[in-house]
Amino acid sequence: MADQEWQFQEFVAPNGDGAAATFLNDPLRQGRGEASASLRENGTAGLLWLEPGSLGNATEPAWQVLEFPAPNGEKDVVEFLNAPPRQARGEATASLRDNGSAGVIYLEPGSLGNSTAQTWQSADYYAPNSEQQAVDFLNAAARQGPGEASVTPRSNGATRLLWLEPGSLGDSAAPTWQYKNFHGPDGVQAALAFLNASPRQGAGEATGYVRNDGSALVFYLEPGSGS
Repeated sequence: MADQEWQFQEFVAPNGDGAAATFLNDPLRQGRGEASASLRENGTAGLLWLEPGSLGNATEPAWQVLEFPAPNGEKDVVEFLNAPPRQARGEATASLRDNGSAGVIYLEPGSLGNSTAQTWQSADYYAPNSEQQAVDFLNAAARQGPGEASVTPRSNGATRLLWLEPGSLGDSAAPTWQYKNFHGPDGVQAALAFLNASPRQGAGEATGYVRNDGSALVFYLEPGSGS
């Protein structure tokens, strides 16, 4: 949708994740790739989303939220997303936390169903330059396309990545994944200004994490498909 704009909102503890999912289900509802959530250990949540959403007043699919406890949260969320009816690109945004727990906001039912053509995977990339390592991976064939990646920075400088394999871009060289850090306390505003600048990132072309200190990390496809 050419007239969409990136927005951000904070949701307070202890049920920030549930409040974010409820918000995404309110008209005009967000569709695939139109939301990127930061589900933090302290129960708060930050949400980047495209407005207006493409689902409008439809009631299906619906956004849901699940928590997976430590120490196997990362493994469990991957297994969940790969269980029928499976989530496809843009249908999941996950936070793989430092303490081994994980939270995910997802569209239900997923559109992959029983298909095994694509599978969710996860990996850690370690400091220094963990963001660049993760971006290099996403740009390696078969490359991930819109909505096929979700990123979580860790406090020790590592980066956790959730992705769909194989990616839909294949051997194509464009668009390419890039990353950008926006420092606090005004990182959110700077990230929004960046994502909304022409050529703007469209649905699934940005995945970000907003930290407690107001800084933000954004992975994005360049050039964006928006005007």
